[in-house]
Amino acid sequence: MTFRLGPTLIIEEEPPAKCEMCGNIDELRPYGPHGENICFDCGMKDEATTSKMFFKRMRGEGDA
Repeated sequence: MTFRLGPTLIIEEEPPAKCEMCGNIDELRPYGPHGENICFDCGMKDEATTSKMFFKRMRGEGDA
């Protein structure tokens, strides 16, 4: 589970699930263009957007 502990974002291994972009079963992260849960391969197709979404989450924006 990935969660925030005060100002710190704890990123842990997630169970495999279906990628919201390609449909592959893999460990996912919420770094898709609109916060979709995506696999590593989809994240690397658009590294700039993935990086932007990663840092957005690191700042606490878009947390559930």
